[in-house]
Amino acid sequence: MRPVINVSGIDKCISFGDLITTNVSQAIEKETELGARQVQKREKSLAPVKSGLLRKSIVNRKGKYGISRMVRAKAPHAPLQEYGTKRGVKAKRFAERARRELVPGIQAKIRAAVKREVGS
Repeated sequence: MRPVINVSGIDKCISFGDLITTNVSQAIEKETELGARQVQKREKSLAPVKSGLLRKSIVNRKGKYGISRMVRAKAPHAPLQEYGTKRGVKAKRFAERARRELVPGIQAKIRAAVKREVGS
């Protein structure tokens, strides 16, 4: 005797899968954007200030691939302040500190958003 599997409502099943995929993507994108804003704000608060150019140059934008955001300082002297120089500029590590403080919380929020959308 062969087992028989009856499938009814395959269209509903496929549309539900598409809906879940879309909703999950939107939830991840939303949390990623909010997280990038938090990182940007924290980097600005930690960045050294002499003329204010470094703080003003910290921006966030959408990444090229997939769901991603990029927070970076566009000022020409930003890498010198972040990593220091051999000639006396001490590394401030403002971007690294901001990410170290905030990324674990942002990742937890993304996981929670995915769980809410999936329902488990």
